[in-house]
Amino acid sequence: MKVEIAELAKNPMGFLMESVHSAGYSGALANPLYTPESALHRFNGELFEEFMTENFTAARMVLVASGVEHEDLLKVVEPLTSDPPNLPRQAEPKSQYTGGDFFHNTGGDFRQHTGGEATHFALAFVVPGWKSKKEALIAYMLMGGGGSFSTGGPGKGMHSWLNLRILNEYQQVQSCTAFTSIFGNTGQFGIYGCSVISARS
Repeated sequence: MKVEIAELAKNPMGFLMESVHSAGYSGALANPLYTPESALHRFNGELFEEFMTENFTAARMVLVASGVEHEDLLKVVEPLTSDPPNLPRQAEPKSQYTGGDFFHNTGGDFRQHTGGEATHFALAFVVPGWKSKKEALIAYMLMGGGGSFSTGGPGKGMHSWLNLRILNEYQQVQSCTAFTSIFGNTGQFGIYGCSVISARS
């Protein structure tokens, strides 16, 4: 776990995606995917066993396979999945979109991994969940984004809104991309960006 937490320190975008949920929601969706290092001392075998009993049930399992015959897959999977208790599915934990903000001074932590002092930001808005996903996905496709702008050559010619109006116009913006996080009844649509200090000044 400590290795995963250390890897997150090298990934400003991943850290911001965690923070966007913590700032935007109360309830289950505000919980981080990565355990804070300050909480590691609370983990023990009993806690993990309780977690597995509650969550590793037939109602919560999904199996996906590609390029394998169905019968061959069953031979491998059935012995491995015969133990989980077939308990009724528990109610989904509730989350409420509250909005909010989050600021984090890295103290130079990201600078040593990104090659310069950079400011990373994310701006997100609440959108409907999978039951009304069309609007968020259309906005995501129109906005697009990516790294520094260039045209010509294979795989180039990026003409999305963020490429044309942000990356092409403002050289200080190193990266700008749209993102979505869609859940059952709620979601977020947002823009992530990064600007280096030499360009900002």
